[in-house]
Amino acid sequence: MLKKILLTIFVLVVVANISFGQALTYAQKQQLARIEYRVKIIGDALVGERVDGKSVNVFNPIRVTWDNLGPKKIAVSNGYSAWTITYTWMGGTTIYDLQSNGTPQQIWQDPTTPDNIHTVFTHSPPGNPSFTTRLTKYFFSSNRGQTWSFVADAPGGVRTGFCCITGTSEGIELIGNHGANGGGVTRSQFYYDAIAGLGSFTLLDPPAYQTNGYIWPRVVATLNVTLPRKFVNVGSINGQDTTLRNYSNSLTTSSFGTWTAFNADQAETYALAVSTSGKIGILYKANEVWNPADYGDVCFIESTDHGLTFSTPLKIFKANFATDSLGMIRGLSLVYNGDQPKAVFETIKQTTTGSYFPGAPAKIRFWSTNLPGSDPNRSIVIADTSMVGWHPNFGVNDVFGSLCRPSIGRSQNGQALFCVFMVPSDQYGGAVDTTPYRDIWATASGDNGLTWKPPIKINFTTPRRDWTYASVSPTNDQDANNFYFNIAVQVDSIPGSYVNGQANGESQARNYFVRVQIPKNELINVKNISTEIPGSFELFQNYPNPFNPTTVIRFALSANTNVTLKVYDVSGKEIAILLNNEFMNAGIKEYTFDASNLPSGIYFYTIQAGDFKDTKKMMLIK
Repeated sequence: MLKKILLTIFVLVVVANISFGQALTYAQKQQLARIEYRVKIIGDALVGERVDGKSVNVFNPIRVTWDNLGPKKIAVSNGYSAWTITYTWMGGTTIYDLQSNGTPQQIWQDPTTPDNIHTVFTHSPPGNPSFTTRLTKYFFSSNRGQTWSFVADAPGGVRTGFCCITGTSEGIELIGNHGANGGGVTRSQFYYDAIAGLGSFTLLDPPAYQTNGYIWPRVVATLNVTLPRKFVNVGSINGQDTTLRNYSNSLTTSSFGTWTAFNADQAETYALAVSTSGKIGILYKANEVWNPADYGDVCFIESTDHGLTFSTPLKIFKANFATDSLGMIRGLSLVYNGDQPKAVFETIKQTTTGSYFPGAPAKIRFWSTNLPGSDPNRSIVIADTSMVGWHPNFGVNDVFGSLCRPSIGRSQNGQALFCVFMVPSDQYGGAVDTTPYRDIWATASGDNGLTWKPPIKINFTTPRRDWTYASVSPTNDQDANNFYFNIAVQVDSIPGSYVNGQANGESQARNYFVRVQIPKNELINVKNISTEIPGSFELFQNYPNPFNPTTVIRFALSANTNVTLKVYDVSGKEIAILLNNEFMNAGIKEYTFDASNLPSGIYFYTIQAGDFKDTKKMMLIK
């Protein structure tokens, strides 16, 4: 009996070692951080290749197999309160598991009808290693992601690649991909449904640019389908370092404007968004071929005429090769909160000669026009290896870094911002090319991006999976007590893509929907001081004042009402949204304002509660 018990313990220890692997030593991390890669295009997919031509096969991989997980729900804690996370397989599988060469745009929740969520997913069937069959699968949920239905291919039976999705003011999905539907060169094409979730698509086919195919599309609908321009799209020419923007004048016929080139890099290093007033923003990595001084930089342009013309490029980030050598490579994302653009992007160590270091520490940065300072030095770091741990990327290389491919979304009322991104883990797999399993991390802001919560891993790790290509819906629903954000993500049992690492065996990656619930009181720093109903509305002087870096703003509500509380600088620029039309019961409240990311100076805070309005001055001294 004792012998059986000892044998059982031995087997359990062996299984545990196989299942959880071994963490990298600091020396191994340093070794991996020094390995140089270059980006190479093979067909329409990007791969990172080692400059020295060697491979990394020095770690013991774990072995995992698929099981039928079904819907799964867990609660995680990030040191504040619990985030409840639900995972649902939408029903798609693929061996073409390189969903995007940048940050994907594969989910859209209708802000007018939030029950409706739309996603797209690139699919290739098993036994087809050359991917001759590669389709855009469209999935739809009418109950906020509780259940999903595969609706149709967009288009049916035509080989397509690198799909994206948005939606119009009618609540109908608009899908983009590149293919050759109707013949001709492979090019960006778009599909508009007859009714939301129906799958009866009209082809919207932009004209050719000279004789070239402009592929890797990104698209955003303008503010309203009644406008003369219905949507704006961006695509790039494979291998020619030319990126172009265009617009469509129709959702029923192929009526497009002319293509206009601008200085963005190719292959999905661009993102689009629309503001409350109808501005169209384009965030992009600068094209260093056009201007070598722009290497690793990030720029922003904006249209106030619904995509007809755009502003002069604004450089929002400048890579500094004299210090940390961190610059933009692939991943960026853009959303508007009101009329303020909100952007996230990766910065990964690289050189001006075309090399990058996927094993080196990296950062995720956030930028918005409400942040203090001036461009290109306005952006702030919201995640780095000191927050999530240093886990080098190596092995099968899909042009990832140790933190990469961020995606940003906002709450329905604009009170909260959400960012998700990828981080390698200390667990490895792959039969031939040892590669880390990746995780999805998230962070959130409740004050218009001025401050952000510590990042938290939001995927389950038992059983171990490779979590990649997370995209968050631009707009996300909420209720009286919680914010939600909705994510499309790819989940695989083999780390690294089959597209760039076929030696590890054929993947059967799946499309998962992840819904994260955050209690509002985690992001909104307001407390009920008294439920006694005061005789009148009042905004009190903050205390302490002067302050550094936090202060308390107290206000009294004599009736139940919606409350907006904002902070402005001396020029009148909106700095922070502390409360954004939040319904509150009568009583006395206190909001703790954190000005850690603001410089010393005079600021004003303003309240609107029903018909009551007031403003007071406060002083930050650091």
